[in-house]
Amino acid sequence: MEEEISLAELVAILKKRMTVIVSVGLIMLILAAIFTFFISTPKYSSTTQILVNRKSESAESIQLTDIQIINKYNNAIKEPVSLNQIKDKLDLDLTTTELSDRINIYTQDNTQEFSVSVIDESPVIAAKIANEVAATFQNQIGNLMNIENVTIVSKAIPKDEQISPNNLLNLVVGLFVGFVLGVGVAFLLEIIDEHILDYRLSQK
Repeated sequence: MEEEISLAELVAILKKRMTVIVSVGLIMLILAAIFTFFISTPKYSSTTQILVNRKSESAESIQLTDIQIINKYNNAIKEPVSLNQIKDKLDLDLTTTELSDRINIYTQDNTQEFSVSVIDESPVIAAKIANEVAATFQNQIGNLMNIENVTIVSKAIPKDEQISPNNLLNLVVGLFVGFVLGVGVAFLLEIIDEHILDYRLSQK
């Protein structure tokens, strides 16, 4: 019986404070929309794929070795000298650290192929950086390692679809958080009202 009464009281409080709950929910939705569309900066990603072949080794040996030394490729790509060349070629207003942070290397299991993905505020710049990284790697890596050839399998192209922020997700999360906060505020107001009522009754 007590659980039924408690549930009934809960529903009654929610109905009584529905205006508060909806108001807080809408406020959080508006704040989420302002952040998503006016404050946060859209980010775009562009990817190029590279195939590496090593000299004078069996296919199995090539495969294993290239997977094992992919970290060396990553280090070669992110060498300050290479990054400075890319910056100068594209006239980028970035430090080497900022440029390095925008470049990500992904390997594909059991292949000699890997991807260079670049994230930037401009889809065009992201594609240009990715392609220049691939070109720099292709032109210089042979002098540093035992490489027979480096093939750019696919060039990066600008993509207008942003990877962040996720507009819909941000709005849904903002609305959900707003309703949760609204429910909390509703119960807080109810508790305050009860305390005030109890205090007034005790003074009579």
